[in-house]
Amino acid sequence: MLCCSTTAMATVAGSLPEEQQKPQNPLKQEGKRPRIQTSASEKEIVFKPNADTGKAKTAEAAQKKPASKAKPKPADKAKKEPRRKKASERYMALKTNIAYDAIAVPNLAFEIQCSKHISVELPVMFSGWDISDKHAVRTFAIQPEGRWWLKQAGTGHFFGVHAHMALFNVKWDENRYQNTDRPLLGAGISYGYKLPFSKHWGAEFALGAGYANMKYNTYYNIDNGAQIETKSRNYWGITRLGISLSYHF
Repeated sequence: MLCCSTTAMATVAGSLPEEQQKPQNPLKQEGKRPRIQTSASEKEIVFKPNADTGKAKTAEAAQKKPASKAKPKPADKAKKEPRRKKASERYMALKTNIAYDAIAVPNLAFEIQCSKHISVELPVMFSGWDISDKHAVRTFAIQPEGRWWLKQAGTGHFFGVHAHMALFNVKWDENRYQNTDRPLLGAGISYGYKLPFSKHWGAEFALGAGYANMKYNTYYNIDNGAQIETKSRNYWGITRLGISLSYHF
């Protein structure tokens, strides 16, 4: 009996340390990380984190990260950004009215596009000399006009609304007419057409009608001629006549 009990106790004592030393799988322990056991024997199973695998994953992530922030290609960027309109695409023209040039009234007009169908023109007319002893048209006048083009600015047909202001001293035959302390003022509407000759050159035809009010003195058409009368006149009729040579920038 004593021998058997001693043998049984030895058997239990030998088997108990093996069960206690048997490691547990760290993946089954929640909230615990595996430890590196440097003093384990060869028979014991040790769970160690794979340091090489972690480095490989870190290096792979570092290689993929810059790729995610790659800059867009110039071609893609050009597609997203709308094309800007160049300054040269805006219609701008410099012109002179041959109809006024023919009566010795030099003039110059500048026109600029404001939108696809709208442009603004500013003609300036000046004359400071006599045509002959009995005939002269001395004047300074401006006639700004806003235009609506049916197709696009600078092409084809247009309709306009204009205003006019003029200082004048005109002698014709027996009389001379000069404005008083205020200039001629008025407004009107017009129709015109632009005929292109080439990329830059073209002709422009316009005819307008409207109203003008003027107050002027009448003198004898001689040197230091006496004043005859003062009149105020309301005029209805043609206010714009244009046969212009145009240069398109």
